[in-house]
Amino acid sequence: MTAQISAYGRLVADPQTRTTANGKSMAMARLAVALPCHTAQNNEATYWLGVVAFGPQADTLAKHQKGDMISIAGNMQLNHWSSQDGVQKEQPQVIAESIISARTSRPGGRKTTSNPQQSCLPRSAVPGWEHYQPPFEGG
Repeated sequence: MTAQISAYGRLVADPQTRTTANGKSMAMARLAVALPCHTAQNNEATYWLGVVAFGPQADTLAKHQKGDMISIAGNMQLNHWSSQDGVQKEQPQVIAESIISARTSRPGGRKTTSNPQQSCLPRSAVPGWEHYQPPFEGG
């Protein structure tokens, strides 16, 4: 059984690209997704979601940049790693099956910018990509 998810949010950094051992393109990104949260300012909190894409979807993700709005859909999984101090951690991520651009622009050609929002999650729950463990590459 797999958990399907779709989310809409803003890229918090330029996607990172790699090539897998079998020559398949791979892209990774972080997506800031606004969620309802009654304890946060404006009743909205930011949830940080990892996105991993392979093949054509990786190429699509790689064309985007920090601040772009995208919609993704795919299978949810947990990424496990050990922190530098040896503590086992995990963070949800999506293996993208669909990526749709939702780029916006303002009058005069200026790009839209994100407004940082208070998070209901502790900052320690947001991992760095330096500890990323690639998922099974069969998909």
